[in-house]
Amino acid sequence: MKQFFNLFSYSFFILFLTSCGQIFEVDADVQARQALLDLMQIQDKFYQENERYATGHAEIEKYNLKYHSGIVYLEIENAGKDGYRAVSLPAESTTARVFAYDSEQGGYYEMEEDEVSRYVLGALKHIRDDKHKKDLNELTGWLLMGGMSFLGLRFFFRHRSPENNIGIWAYILSMPAMGWAVALLGNMEGNIIFTSNMAIGTWVGLVIALLAFGLGASWVIKNKKNPPAPLISLLACTLFISFTSAGIMLYMLKTFG
Repeated sequence: MKQFFNLFSYSFFILFLTSCGQIFEVDADVQARQALLDLMQIQDKFYQENERYATGHAEIEKYNLKYHSGIVYLEIENAGKDGYRAVSLPAESTTARVFAYDSEQGGYYEMEEDEVSRYVLGALKHIRDDKHKKDLNELTGWLLMGGMSFLGLRFFFRHRSPENNIGIWAYILSMPAMGWAVALLGNMEGNIIFTSNMAIGTWVGLVIALLAFGLGASWVIKNKKNPPAPLISLLACTLFISFTSAGIMLYMLKTFG
């Protein structure tokens, strides 16, 4: 049981840390990054043949660099024998993400906010305001989930027993499933890329949600004649959370998968 508890704790914190990364990406951002990565490969080939880097798109026409110029803005800002600098971003950015390659700054990187302002004009304040609101909502959600997880662990340490453990673990297992379901609801839009990793995560979350629901239902059936009073509301929450989370993930898989 201790090993299982440690595994769950590590998994929960991994899920939390993963949420800080860029999981949900807009299609235009993905295209902009890929265009720059393709350009970097072409520049390496060009250098091998010419002992310098290309200064513009005209010089690398034969390499057939393909990207949608109406969606992606890609520019070689300067280039020479020792290095080059290129930037790529959506032509109409909604996320204020700008990708760059600069030999003098160590190669490929994604720009920080202070540098982004040089490339994303006009709508930058609106984008930042929207991002701030979204980050605040996500933080609130994680704090709420953390409180609910703490409640489950409190029940675990106070009421654990052979007859209660299944019900308590059902509640604890429902937490990561709920977290992923809330993340999907808050971030999935028509222009978000539903990657294979996200699909796998959603399938795993669905399995966890169904497992939590099954464990919770089995505990309720087993204890329906004389249920321990402290766990009645906990198991009601478990069944509701796991059933709702499973429904959300099934909908996302059907809609975006």
